[in-house]
Amino acid sequence: MNGPAIRRARLHVSYHGAHFHGFAINNDVVTVEGELVNALNVITQTSVDISTAGRTDAGVHARAQVVSCDLPSDTNLNTLVRSVNSMCAPHIAVTDAQWVDQHFDARRSATWRRYKYTVWNDAQPNPMLLDRAWHVWKPLSVPLMNLACDAIIGEHNFAAFCRKPDTPDGEPEASMNRYVFNATWRDEGEGMVVFEIRANAFCHQMVRSLVGFLVDVGLGKRPASDTRAVMLAGNRNHGSPVAPPQGLVLWDVGYDGERVHP
Repeated sequence: MNGPAIRRARLHVSYHGAHFHGFAINNDVVTVEGELVNALNVITQTSVDISTAGRTDAGVHARAQVVSCDLPSDTNLNTLVRSVNSMCAPHIAVTDAQWVDQHFDARRSATWRRYKYTVWNDAQPNPMLLDRAWHVWKPLSVPLMNLACDAIIGEHNFAAFCRKPDTPDGEPEASMNRYVFNATWRDEGEGMVVFEIRANAFCHQMVRSLVGFLVDVGLGKRPASDTRAVMLAGNRNHGSPVAPPQGLVLWDVGYDGERVHP
């Protein structure tokens, strides 16, 4: 009751994932959340807990991750941003900080997330994209990959494209239902092929599993019509190898409109 008054803040955070063993705190390894929370604790001289819009895997990057947390109400957010960036550079940067309503939660308030995945599609590797793209040296058919995307639009059970979470004894299994608003591939020229997907939420490894499958379609290893069949099977054994993490970026998070609850 005698502690400092607090207010809720929303932070936009970007990071280069190659340096970290994922986002979520793990005491045995370096993580984005661990580094960010440590900096916030030191700067505010309080114990800070954060909520995040998406827990990215090891090696995955973020352009505009969103984090919410409670801070002492007299915190100068501009000073906070400079201090966090000084402590966490060069791999993590807070790009914006704003006070928000106390009911705002970075994860629960989000209405959609958008990811982008970059493939370097050229016979020769590109050292400049070593940790930012997946090198696929055989030519890809972007029209075929887009055709295969049609079946994932809308609400579906994505169990075939998700890593199943551990379920405590006596607890119901987590739903793998997600609502995909759009998914498309673009050939940006000179070897750059980019996949963009926006959904209400994503289950573990969903984007990378989809990319691995769709690249197989683009290589002619399986027909575009396989998408629906794999989804109906609901088993990861019917899919394709998971794409590597370095090409994936959490691009942005939205809080507009109503939340979709499949």
